[in-house]
Parts: sequence; C-alpha cells; structure tokens
Amino acid sequence: MALKTTRIGSSVVIRVYLSSLNLTSHSFSSSFLSYPNSEDLTSKEDLIKSLCKSDMVDEALELFKEVASEVTPKPSISTCNYVLATLVRVNKFQATLSTYDLINQSRIVPDLVTLNIMMNFYCETHQIDRAFQVLDQIQAFNYAPTVVTYNTLIKGLCKSKMVSAALRILQKMGMEGPFPNDRTYSIVIDGLCNSSRSELCLGLIGEMLQKGLNPTVVTYNTILAGLCKDGKIRAAKKLYKEMKNQGIRSNLLTYTALIDGLCKEGSLDEAKKLFYEMSEKNISPSVVTYSALVHGLCAKGQWRDATMILHEMLDRGLSPNVITYTGVLGGLCKEGRLPQALRLLDSMFQKGIEPNAVTYTTLIDGLCKGGRLDDAMRTFRLMEERGHGSNLVAYSVLIDGFCKIGKIEEAMELFRELVAKGSRPHVIIYNTLMDGYIKMGQLEVAQRLFDEMKEQNEEPNVTSYTVLMNGFCKAGALEKVMDLFEEMTKQGKKPNVITYNTLINGLCKAGKFQDAKGMLSEMCERGIEADVVTYSSIINGLRKKQQLNEARESFAYVVEKGIHPNIVTYNSNLQELCVKGEIEEALKLLHEINVSDIAPSAYTISLFLECVHKSGYFEKASELISVLASKRQKDGTHSDVELLDILCNEFNLPNQKS
Repeated sequence: MALKTTRIGSSVVIRVYLSSLNLTSHSFSSSFLSYPNSEDLTSKEDLIKSLCKSDMVDEALELFKEVASEVTPKPSISTCNYVLATLVRVNKFQATLSTYDLINQSRIVPDLVTLNIMMNFYCETHQIDRAFQVLDQIQAFNYAPTVVTYNTLIKGLCKSKMVSAALRILQKMGMEGPFPNDRTYSIVIDGLCNSSRSELCLGLIGEMLQKGLNPTVVTYNTILAGLCKDGKIRAAKKLYKEMKNQGIRSNLLTYTALIDGLCKEGSLDEAKKLFYEMSEKNISPSVVTYSALVHGLCAKGQWRDATMILHEMLDRGLSPNVITYTGVLGGLCKEGRLPQALRLLDSMFQKGIEPNAVTYTTLIDGLCKGGRLDDAMRTFRLMEERGHGSNLVAYSVLIDGFCKIGKIEEAMELFRELVAKGSRPHVIIYNTLMDGYIKMGQLEVAQRLFDEMKEQNEEPNVTSYTVLMNGFCKAGALEKVMDLFEEMTKQGKKPNVITYNTLINGLCKAGKFQDAKGMLSEMCERGIEADVVTYSSIINGLRKKQQLNEARESFAYVVEKGIHPNIVTYNSNLQELCVKGEIEEALKLLHEINVSDIAPSAYTISLFLECVHKSGYFEKASELISVLASKRQKDGTHSDVELLDILCNEFNLPNQKS
C-alpha cells in the first residue's frame, strides 16, 4: 500500500488500521478522528507500534519512513527498535537493512537494544562475521554487552553449526562477565545436542548447578533426547537417575526419549519397564511413545508383545501413524517376512496413511537383502509416483542390491538415472559401484568412477581409497596401491584396519613379507589394533612360501594376544602340520577347534584323516574326528555334508546326524 508522506497519508494509515479492527470513524469522537492530522510525534509513534502489533508491517514501515524523513523532531530510538525488531520477526530482512540505514542517515544514535537487534538480524541470516562486527560497535559506543547480547551471538553461532565457538564465548562469560544465565546454557546445550555432541552437556549441567542455576525439565529432556539419539544410553540412564535425585519430575518427553533410546539399543526389558512405569505415574503414552516401543519389539521379533502394545494403543483411541507402521514393516523385513511387509504397505494405503521416504527405503532395503530385486524396483517406482523420486538413500540401497548379485549394468543404469535427475550421487554410491566393478574384474571402470567422483567435487573417503587399493592388489599392481595409500594419507585421511588388511594381504600374496611386517608395525604405531584378518594374511602367506616355522610362531603370537583365529587360519596351520607329519601337534590344534565355535572344512578333515591313518594315530583321533564331522554337518552346505558322509563311511567313523 503506497502512502504519500503527508498528513493525509497518516490519515489513510489509521483508517486502514481501524478497518482491520472492524471499527469505523463513527465509533469515535471527532477529536480522535482529528488525531492522525495532529503534529504530535508521540501519537504517530504509538500508531506505528500499534500497526506493528497488528502485523500491519508494511503500513507501519511507510509511516515510520514518513516520520523519520521529517527534519525535526525525529522518532525516538525505542520506536526505531520496535520497527527493527518487528521486521526481523517477520523475516523482512531487506527492509531491516534499509530501515537501519535510514536510522543512521537520520542521525539517530543507536542504543544497546538497537545493536542487539541488528546482531540478531545478522545471526538469523547466518552472517556471523557481521554479528561480531556489531559486538565491536557495542564496545566502540562504550556500551556494556549484556547477557542478552551474548545469548544472541551464541544462538547465532549454534544455528550456523559453530558450536565450539559458542562454547568459547560461554567460557569467556564465566571468566569476564556478564554472568551466563539459564537461557545461555539452554542455547549451548541445544546446539551441542543438534551437533551430536550431547555428552558435553553433562558437564554443563554440573556447571549450572555449581553456579546456582536450576536446569529445567526441558533442559534435561533436551540432553536425554540428544544422548539417546547419539547412542549414549548409559549416560542417558545416569542423567535420568540424577533428575530423580534433583527432584525433577519426569514427563512424557522424558519417558519417550528414554524408551526410544533403549529400544534402539535393544534393551527391551528396560524399555518395557519404563513404559509400564508411565501408567503408575499417570502419564499417558503418546503415539510417538507407542511407535518407539513397537518399533523396538518388531526389530527383535517379539511380535506377540508388539501386537499387545498395538492393541493397547488402539484401545486408548490412538491411531498408529506412519512411524508405527514403518517400525512394524522394518521388523518384518529383518525377519525376512517380505510378503507380509508388502501387504502391510498396501494396508497403509487402504487406511489413508501415506508412507514416507523412510518407509519406502526400509522396504526396498529388505527386498534387496531378500533377493527380490524386481519387487524392490516396483516399490521404488511407486515411491517415485508418490513424490519421493530423488531419494539418495533409496538409490544407494538399490545400486548396492544389484551390485551384490552381479547385475552391475542395472546398477549403473540407476546411477545414470540419478545424475539425469540433477542429483549429485554421494560418496557411498560411488564406493558401491567401484566395488561392484572390481568384483566383476573391471578395474578400469572403477578407476574412472574414482576420477569422476573427484571431478564432481565429491571427496573420496577412506573406503573409496581402500576399495580401489583392493582392486589393484588383486591385479598385482602394488606400485599403484602404494601411490594411492600415499595420496590418501597426504590428504589427511586416516587409514583404518580394513585399509591396512588390504595392503598387508596384497604384500603377502606378492611375497613381500618384510614390507607387510613394516605395514603391521606402522599400523600398531598409529594405534590401530590388528585383527584376525591381519594375522591370517601373514600366516597364510608365510605358509605358501614354505616359511613354516615363522608361520607357526605368528600363529602362537595371535593366540597369545587373545585374538581368536578364524577357520582360514586354523585350516592353514592344520594342513601345514599334517603335511609335515606332526600329528601330535595337529591333534592339539583340533582340540582347540573343537572347543571353539568353528567347524573345520571338509578338505581339512579329509587331509587329517589320511595323515592319522598313515601314522597309526587313528584310534586316538577317531572320536574327535567324529565330533568335528558332526559339527561340520550342522554348519556346512549340502555338498559338505555329502563329502563328510563319504569320509566317515570310508574310515568307518560314526556319522552323527544333527
């Protein structure tokens, strides 16, 4: 609404204002109607504030500009602040800047409130550098920043994901002032929880109590929810206990956060105990509470309890929502009950509950893991039709599914489709495709994808480098492997145990044991603990090169360190002992295998039987071999079982069917 900068303009504004209140000039005395025609500045300022309160912001701004443009008198700084604060509140950011410029041009000196408002403006628009400049202005005017000033700045830093800087300001306030209040701590706590650093909040709670500040139930709930989201359930339970000690009464949000966290951790008994405790305290669970518990029960296959909870939910008049259904659907997928999961999706549509992206991706993931790629694709196309077509997680799951069954072209087609939609594939998708092509023996394509990822400014991660190094290890191109390793470390990416295992395995296969040992030493120096895969690579490599004594020493070292050898390591050492005719040692090793959860391969049992038969240890070994053969039958494939039947018959051993 354009207004002329005259008395008539002011009159129009006030009539619009009266109209918004469903009032007419007839309702007021003639003296009031002459009100806008008055030269009384205070009256105009009151009107500006009234318009702001009524959200007639454009009209208020026009009138303010009219008043501010007068030579004299100028509007008060409180009116200026009122207008600025209103503009920030309604997100009229461009108007905020132009109004602040007008105030300065009108030679109206800003006060601390003005500068706090402008700091808030810069924080809301993520211009943190400008917010700090306002802090410098405050000090230049010799104003003392208040707790409101710093709270505003801290909130802006947290919104811009600069939580460490916010913490530094909190510490500075504690040392130099102004003294932080409970609002200061609440803002920082919220920022830490949103940035997955919830454990730091526990120290802040202690700090608040030391300073005589009383954290509210809202503060405690924020931290509880953050700890549960970050998987810090032990810390969450400890905080819950502290709440009780402090006399803080738990509410619905407290219980829901804890129940959700316990369910995700798999501590269902504790979750159920808390759930029933709610009834004792007359706290009614919400749909979110029920959904969290149902989700946890279904994930663990406790269908009877989940059904009971669902019935209770319905009896209370609460309808399951998309989160509830998604939880049940996820449980069905985890148990491989895919037909039921598909029927549940149909049921959602029939009941008017719209599945969300998580629902679809959960089902697609289950179908892919169950080998039902056609159903997974149909579900994905349905997902597209319902408005979730460019979901990166769904594409990632499908691409991984096709790669796992060797359908690399279908995976690549989905990749091209994603790019054609204008989406940028993330590093996980690139890694999956690279691994798929390497398994298909197409190392050149994997290298091209790696290069393309860098060209698209999608930074390769440790997994990217490890996958490509594995490909070059298989191709015997160790020089290229070491180049990639050097490039990765130069970019500040820290290799993990899988990276080192890949390198050590490649070096051992190439017979470069000294280099492999050097890698093992470097790995330990970096604080990365070698695992059974690491040592298995070294032991198997030594055995293949007939360095049997060194292989045996390495095996003894592994056992001494408390690392449980895997079946590959056991088989390798057992075969070595059999070949050398050291049957007593082989028997000792078989006893170790027997008390472990490992079943030796049919080939190993066959080799051992031949050795004991030749060496006269048959009677001593027959009972042990019978037990091991039975163990292998229980865990082995159909062909293994058939082979063991033949072996047992050949050597007249009892064949114990499980």
